[in-house]
Amino acid sequence: MGPVDIAVIVIVSVAVVAALGYIIYRKVKHKGGCCDCSDCSSCGGTCPHCAPKDDNKD
Repeated sequence: MGPVDIAVIVIVSVAVVAALGYIIYRKVKHKGGCCDCSDCSSCGGTCPHCAPKDDNKD
């Protein structure tokens, strides 16, 4: 295995770990999309899925 192969493996591994870390950080800080709740009582109505829709367009 040459230095180019090792560099590619390291770069790809770091990118995967960074992406997973970012996804986990967003979930922990509740900055991601819907909490994937089945009903609004489990999230308290705070996720975009449960937010009331404003259909009163004039």
